[in-house]
Amino acid sequence: MSGTSLTDRYVWTVTRQLPQETGPDIARELRGTIEETVEGRIAAGEEPAAAERATIVGLGDPDVLAREYGGRPNHLIGPAFFPAWVRLVRLLLAILVPLAVVGTVIAHAMGTDAGFGAIVGEGALLAFQVAVHVVFWTTLVFAVAERYGSPGEQQGLVGEWNPDELADPADRARRASLAEMLFEVVSTLVVIGLCLWQWGGVGAHAVQVLDPALALGWRAIIIGFLAVDVLVTVAAWARGGWSAPLAVVSLVSAVVSGVVLVWLLLTDRLLTDLPAQFHETFGWSRDWSLSMAAVAVGIAVICGWEAVTALRRLRDSDPA
Repeated sequence: MSGTSLTDRYVWTVTRQLPQETGPDIARELRGTIEETVEGRIAAGEEPAAAERATIVGLGDPDVLAREYGGRPNHLIGPAFFPAWVRLVRLLLAILVPLAVVGTVIAHAMGTDAGFGAIVGEGALLAFQVAVHVVFWTTLVFAVAERYGSPGEQQGLVGEWNPDELADPADRARRASLAEMLFEVVSTLVVIGLCLWQWGGVGAHAVQVLDPALALGWRAIIIGFLAVDVLVTVAAWARGGWSAPLAVVSLVSAVVSGVVLVWLLLTDRLLTDLPAQFHETFGWSRDWSLSMAAVAVGIAVICGWEAVTALRRLRDSDPA
């Protein structure tokens, strides 16, 4: 049969996107496929126009077909590269976003008179910006490498899979993951930064919660307990799991720090007069009081949870 307008348009749309060396051959092959299919449909009783249209529809989007003929991927990152891309993006996000947020919070807390809300807003904005940059640039590198990189470069980016990397479900309870380590370290560093900010004076636009008159020795003890938590968590991750000595240190730190904080609270050395602070900063009524017993219970619950977690790690720990 002779080519029709619909067939000509479809073949032209496909082959115009192909190299000149292969375009004519693919055009003849594609046209022959269409004509053969249309003839079969006509022989089966279909109208010529309907048969041609059904054949074209069956071939699908000409742009997609052109990419298949040209050997070009129809995806931004292919299945061979996607798992490595996901792992790298997760790792970079877990490292860079918390570091950027902690650095921003500490810098603003120590170097400006910005209020707590402004500091949190700056940290959240920076976290979003860092996350966008991480995803964009990582995706760009993988997309370029998949399309234009040499086999050696592609293999270096993806890496060689090793069966030894398979996780053992029996070790899951005691193994310290990177995500767990980063979360605990970053959250503890944020607490340290907030403590230093509060003890140094927060300025006129924020609420002074911690008492800046607390003795330097007690400040050092509190920061010391927090630093111990960071070191123990990093050590557990570095060795691949929690050992009994590390779990014991974590347990002792949780219990002793809880006792110290509750004692400082009940002796009126930990917190300021919060009703007066809120009245001065926000103009709130001073006709309310803070239950020190409730705060003490809150501290006990938090430290108790840390102690229970340490006991569970001690139970599931591997030999030192």
